[in-house]
Amino acid sequence: MKKNPLLIATLLMASILFLGCAKTMTDDDKVLAKVSSKTITVGEFKSKIEKVPGYYSNIVDKNKKKYLDEVILEMLLYEDGIRRGLDRKKEVQEVLNEAKKKIVVARYVKEEVDDKIKVPEEDIKKFYDLHREEFKTPALWRASHILVANENEAKDILAQLSAGGNFEELARKHSMDATASRGGDVGYFREGQIIPDFEKVATSLKVGQMSGIVHTQFGYHIIKLTDKKDPAVESYEKARKVIESELKKNKRGELFNTMVANLKKRYSVEIKTDVLTAMDNPAKEKAPAGKTE
Repeated sequence: MKKNPLLIATLLMASILFLGCAKTMTDDDKVLAKVSSKTITVGEFKSKIEKVPGYYSNIVDKNKKKYLDEVILEMLLYEDGIRRGLDRKKEVQEVLNEAKKKIVVARYVKEEVDDKIKVPEEDIKKFYDLHREEFKTPALWRASHILVANENEAKDILAQLSAGGNFEELARKHSMDATASRGGDVGYFREGQIIPDFEKVATSLKVGQMSGIVHTQFGYHIIKLTDKKDPAVESYEKARKVIESELKKNKRGELFNTMVANLKKRYSVEIKTDVLTAMDNPAKEKAPAGKTE
Protein backbone atom coordinates (compact mmCIF):
# COMPACT_ATOMS: atom_id res chain seq x y z
CA MET A 1 0.00 0.00 0.00
CA LYS A 2 1.44 3.38 -1.04
CA LYS A 3 1.84 5.87 1.82
CA ASN A 4 0.59 9.41 1.39
CA PRO A 5 3.50 11.81 2.21
CA LEU A 6 1.10 14.71 2.87
CA LEU A 7 -0.96 12.65 5.33
CA ILE A 8 2.17 11.49 7.18
CA ALA A 9 3.47 15.10 7.41
CA THR A 10 0.11 16.33 8.73
CA LEU A 11 -0.06 13.62 11.39
CA LEU A 12 3.54 14.31 12.39
CA MET A 13 2.83 18.05 12.75
CA ALA A 14 -0.30 17.37 14.81
CA SER A 15 1.72 15.09 17.12
CA ILE A 16 4.37 17.77 17.58
CA LEU A 17 1.74 20.41 18.38
CA PHE A 18 0.01 18.09 20.83
CA LEU A 19 3.27 17.28 22.62
CA GLY A 20 4.16 20.97 22.68
CA CYS A 21 0.86 21.86 24.30
CA ALA A 22 1.19 19.05 26.80
CA LYS A 23 4.61 20.32 27.89
CA THR A 24 3.35 23.85 28.52
CA MET A 25 0.55 22.72 30.83
CA THR A 26 1.15 23.98 34.35
CA ASP A 27 -0.46 23.48 37.76
CA ASP A 28 -2.42 26.70 37.16
CA ASP A 29 -4.20 25.01 34.24
CA LYS A 30 -5.56 22.21 36.42
CA VAL A 31 -9.33 22.21 36.95
CA LEU A 32 -10.11 22.99 40.57
CA ALA A 33 -13.90 22.79 40.39
CA LYS A 34 -16.77 22.35 37.92
CA VAL A 35 -20.06 24.21 38.02
CA SER A 36 -22.46 22.94 35.38
CA SER A 37 -20.63 23.38 32.07
CA LYS A 38 -18.13 25.88 33.50
CA THR A 39 -14.81 25.21 35.22
CA ILE A 40 -12.60 27.03 37.71
CA THR A 41 -8.88 26.46 37.19
CA VAL A 42 -6.20 26.80 39.84
CA GLY A 43 -4.89 29.90 38.03
CA GLU A 44 -8.32 31.54 37.91
CA PHE A 45 -8.85 30.87 41.60
CA LYS A 46 -5.42 32.30 42.46
CA SER A 47 -6.26 35.39 40.43
CA LYS A 48 -9.48 35.87 42.41
CA ILE A 49 -7.58 35.60 45.70
CA GLU A 50 -5.04 38.19 44.52
CA LYS A 51 -7.85 40.66 43.80
CA VAL A 52 -9.27 40.43 47.31
CA PRO A 53 -8.53 43.72 49.20
CA GLY A 54 -5.50 43.90 51.53
CA TYR A 55 -6.56 42.74 54.99
CA TYR A 56 -9.04 40.13 53.71
CA SER A 57 -6.51 38.49 51.37
CA ASN A 58 -4.71 36.95 54.37
CA ILE A 59 -7.98 35.57 55.72
CA VAL A 60 -8.95 34.15 52.32
CA ASP A 61 -5.50 32.66 51.82
CA LYS A 62 -5.88 30.71 55.07
CA ASN A 63 -9.46 29.63 54.27
CA LYS A 64 -9.29 28.68 50.59
CA LYS A 65 -12.02 26.03 50.82
CA LYS A 66 -14.52 28.47 52.34
CA TYR A 67 -13.68 31.10 49.72
CA LEU A 68 -14.01 28.53 46.93
CA ASP A 69 -17.47 27.63 48.26
CA GLU A 70 -18.39 31.34 48.09
CA VAL A 71 -17.10 31.60 44.50
CA ILE A 72 -19.13 28.51 43.52
CA LEU A 73 -22.25 29.86 45.24
CA GLU A 74 -21.87 33.14 43.34
CA MET A 75 -21.58 31.20 40.06
CA LEU A 76 -24.68 29.14 40.88
CA LEU A 77 -26.74 32.23 41.75
CA TYR A 78 -25.55 34.08 38.66
CA GLU A 79 -26.17 31.11 36.36
CA ASP A 80 -29.70 30.58 37.63
CA GLY A 81 -30.38 34.32 37.62
CA ILE A 82 -29.41 34.53 33.94
CA ARG A 83 -31.62 31.54 33.10
CA ARG A 84 -34.55 33.32 34.74
CA GLY A 85 -33.83 36.45 32.70
CA LEU A 86 -33.12 38.63 35.72
CA ASP A 87 -30.37 40.41 33.78
CA ARG A 88 -33.00 41.76 31.38
CA LYS A 89 -35.12 43.39 34.07
CA LYS A 90 -35.24 47.18 33.94
CA GLU A 91 -33.90 47.81 37.44
CA VAL A 92 -31.02 45.38 36.85
CA GLN A 93 -30.17 47.07 33.55
CA GLU A 94 -30.17 50.47 35.29
CA VAL A 95 -27.73 49.23 37.94
CA LEU A 96 -25.53 47.59 35.28
CA ASN A 97 -25.48 50.76 33.18
CA GLU A 98 -24.61 52.85 36.24
CA ALA A 99 -21.81 50.44 37.20
CA LYS A 100 -20.51 50.48 33.62
CA LYS A 101 -20.52 54.27 33.66
CA LYS A 102 -18.50 54.39 36.90
CA ILE A 103 -15.97 51.85 35.59
CA VAL A 104 -15.50 53.77 32.32
CA VAL A 105 -15.16 57.09 34.18
CA ALA A 106 -12.62 55.63 36.61
CA ARG A 107 -10.61 54.21 33.72
CA TYR A 108 -10.80 57.50 31.83
CA VAL A 109 -9.51 59.48 34.83
CA LYS A 110 -6.74 56.92 35.37
CA GLU A 111 -5.50 57.22 31.79
CA GLU A 112 -5.98 60.97 31.40
CA VAL A 113 -4.86 62.07 34.88
CA ASP A 114 -3.31 59.48 37.19
CA ASP A 115 -1.06 57.85 34.59
CA LYS A 116 0.24 61.27 33.52
CA ILE A 117 1.29 62.47 36.98
CA LYS A 118 5.05 62.83 37.11
CA VAL A 119 6.99 64.56 39.86
CA PRO A 120 10.69 65.04 38.98
CA GLU A 121 13.20 64.38 41.75
CA GLU A 122 14.50 67.95 41.48
CA ASP A 123 11.01 69.28 42.30
CA ILE A 124 10.85 67.14 45.45
CA LYS A 125 14.32 68.32 46.51
CA LYS A 126 13.45 71.96 45.78
CA PHE A 127 10.31 71.72 47.91
CA TYR A 128 12.31 70.21 50.77
CA ASP A 129 14.92 72.97 50.62
CA LEU A 130 12.27 75.70 50.59
CA HIS A 131 10.17 74.19 53.40
CA ARG A 132 12.77 72.69 55.74
CA GLU A 133 11.14 74.31 58.78
CA GLU A 134 7.96 72.34 58.09
CA PHE A 135 9.92 69.13 58.61
CA LYS A 136 11.33 70.18 61.95
CA THR A 137 10.57 67.78 64.78
CA PRO A 138 9.95 69.35 68.23
CA ALA A 139 11.97 68.70 71.37
CA LEU A 140 11.00 65.38 72.97
CA TRP A 141 11.44 64.19 76.53
CA ARG A 142 11.12 60.69 77.94
CA ALA A 143 10.43 60.13 81.59
CA SER A 144 9.58 57.47 84.11
CA HIS A 145 7.73 58.01 87.36
CA ILE A 146 6.54 56.32 90.51
CA LEU A 147 3.01 57.40 91.45
CA VAL A 148 1.55 56.78 94.89
CA ALA A 149 -1.51 57.98 96.77
CA ASN A 150 0.03 59.73 99.78
CA GLU A 151 3.08 61.81 100.63
CA ASN A 152 4.40 59.54 103.39
CA GLU A 153 4.63 56.61 100.99
CA ALA A 154 6.37 58.85 98.46
CA LYS A 155 8.89 59.94 101.11
CA ASP A 156 9.62 56.31 101.99
CA ILE A 157 10.23 55.39 98.32
CA LEU A 158 12.40 58.48 97.82
CA ALA A 159 14.51 57.39 100.80
CA GLN A 160 14.93 53.93 99.24
CA LEU A 161 16.00 55.50 95.96
CA SER A 162 18.50 57.76 97.74
CA ALA A 163 19.93 54.65 99.38
CA GLY A 164 20.56 53.06 95.97
CA GLY A 165 17.19 51.41 95.28
CA ASN A 166 16.34 50.49 91.67
CA PHE A 167 13.84 52.95 90.17
CA GLU A 168 12.24 50.48 87.76
CA GLU A 169 11.79 47.78 90.40
CA LEU A 170 10.27 50.21 92.90
CA ALA A 171 7.93 51.54 90.19
CA ARG A 172 6.73 48.01 89.39
CA LYS A 173 6.15 47.36 93.07
CA HIS A 174 4.55 50.61 94.23
CA SER A 175 3.28 52.73 91.29
CA MET A 176 -0.50 52.76 91.10
CA ASP A 177 -1.01 53.49 87.42
CA ALA A 178 -0.60 51.48 84.18
CA THR A 179 3.05 52.50 83.80
CA ALA A 180 3.97 50.19 86.71
CA SER A 181 4.21 47.19 84.35
CA ARG A 182 6.77 49.15 82.29
CA GLY A 183 8.93 50.11 85.25
CA GLY A 184 7.26 53.53 85.38
CA ASP A 185 8.04 54.46 81.75
CA VAL A 186 5.74 57.26 80.55
CA GLY A 187 7.24 57.28 77.04
CA TYR A 188 8.20 60.26 74.89
CA PHE A 189 6.20 63.48 75.09
CA ARG A 190 6.49 66.98 73.73
CA GLU A 191 5.51 70.30 75.19
CA GLY A 192 1.82 70.49 76.02
CA GLN A 193 1.11 66.75 75.88
CA ILE A 194 1.07 66.00 79.62
CA ILE A 195 -0.18 67.78 82.75
CA PRO A 196 1.68 71.07 83.34
CA ASP A 197 2.97 70.30 86.86
CA PHE A 198 4.54 67.03 85.70
CA GLU A 199 5.92 68.59 82.51
CA LYS A 200 7.48 71.56 84.31
CA VAL A 201 9.53 69.31 86.60
CA ALA A 202 10.37 66.62 84.03
CA THR A 203 11.66 69.09 81.43
CA SER A 204 13.84 70.85 84.01
CA LEU A 205 15.77 67.65 84.80
CA LYS A 206 18.94 66.41 83.14
CA VAL A 207 18.93 62.95 81.58
CA GLY A 208 19.36 60.42 84.39
CA GLN A 209 18.39 62.93 87.06
CA MET A 210 15.57 62.25 89.53
CA SER A 211 13.12 64.75 91.03
CA GLY A 212 11.87 65.16 94.54
CA ILE A 213 8.22 64.58 95.38
CA VAL A 214 5.84 66.24 92.90
CA HIS A 215 2.17 66.65 93.84
CA THR A 216 -0.44 66.69 91.05
CA GLN A 217 -4.16 65.99 90.80
CA PHE A 218 -3.31 62.28 90.33
CA GLY A 219 -1.23 61.85 93.47
CA TYR A 220 2.44 62.03 94.46
CA HIS A 221 5.11 61.46 91.80
CA ILE A 222 8.81 60.84 91.81
CA ILE A 223 10.03 61.60 88.30
CA LYS A 224 13.15 60.49 86.45
CA LEU A 225 14.15 61.89 83.05
CA THR A 226 15.45 59.00 80.94
CA ASP A 227 16.03 60.66 77.55
CA LYS A 228 15.80 63.93 75.63
CA LYS A 229 15.77 64.67 71.91
CA ASP A 230 16.52 68.19 70.74
CA PRO A 231 14.54 69.79 67.88
CA ALA A 232 15.83 68.52 64.54
CA VAL A 233 15.01 68.71 60.84
CA GLU A 234 13.97 65.41 59.26
CA SER A 235 16.40 64.12 56.66
CA TYR A 236 15.48 64.40 52.98
CA GLU A 237 15.22 60.61 52.80
CA LYS A 238 12.57 60.55 55.57
CA ALA A 239 10.64 63.53 54.23
CA ARG A 240 10.78 62.52 50.56
CA LYS A 241 7.70 60.26 50.45
CA VAL A 242 5.51 62.81 52.22
CA ILE A 243 6.63 65.57 49.82
CA GLU A 244 6.16 63.38 46.75
CA SER A 245 2.66 62.43 47.87
CA GLU A 246 1.71 66.07 48.44
CA LEU A 247 3.13 67.22 45.09
CA LYS A 248 1.34 64.37 43.29
CA LYS A 249 -1.92 65.38 44.94
CA ASN A 250 -1.46 68.98 43.80
CA LYS A 251 -0.48 67.86 40.30
CA ARG A 252 -3.50 65.57 40.14
CA GLY A 253 -5.78 68.48 41.00
CA GLU A 254 -4.24 70.62 38.24
CA LEU A 255 -4.49 67.88 35.61
CA PHE A 256 -8.05 67.01 36.64
CA ASN A 257 -9.22 70.63 36.43
CA THR A 258 -7.57 71.03 33.02
CA MET A 259 -9.23 67.83 31.79
CA VAL A 260 -12.65 69.00 32.99
CA ALA A 261 -12.23 72.43 31.37
CA ASN A 262 -11.23 70.87 28.04
CA LEU A 263 -14.17 68.47 28.11
CA LYS A 264 -16.63 71.27 28.82
CA LYS A 265 -15.27 73.22 25.84
CA ARG A 266 -15.31 70.21 23.54
CA TYR A 267 -18.88 69.21 24.37
CA SER A 268 -20.32 72.72 24.92
CA VAL A 269 -21.87 72.41 28.39
CA GLU A 270 -24.72 74.80 29.20
CA ILE A 271 -26.60 74.90 32.52
CA LYS A 272 -30.05 76.50 32.65
CA THR A 273 -29.67 78.35 35.95
CA ASP A 274 -33.25 79.61 35.92
CA VAL A 275 -34.58 76.05 35.70
CA LEU A 276 -32.21 74.97 38.46
CA THR A 277 -33.34 77.85 40.68
CA ALA A 278 -36.98 77.00 40.03
CA MET A 279 -36.39 73.51 41.42
CA ASP A 280 -35.71 75.02 44.84
CA ASN A 281 -38.33 77.78 44.54
CA PRO A 282 -41.30 76.34 42.65
CA ALA A 283 -43.83 78.95 41.51
CA LYS A 284 -47.21 78.96 43.16
CA GLU A 285 -49.91 77.19 41.19
CA LYS A 286 -52.13 79.60 39.27
CA ALA A 287 -55.72 79.82 40.43
CA PRO A 288 -58.30 78.26 38.06
CA ALA A 289 -60.03 80.63 35.66
CA GLY A 290 -63.09 82.32 37.13
CA LYS A 291 -61.91 82.05 40.69
CA THR A 292 -60.20 84.68 42.80
CA GLU A 293 -58.30 84.40 46.01
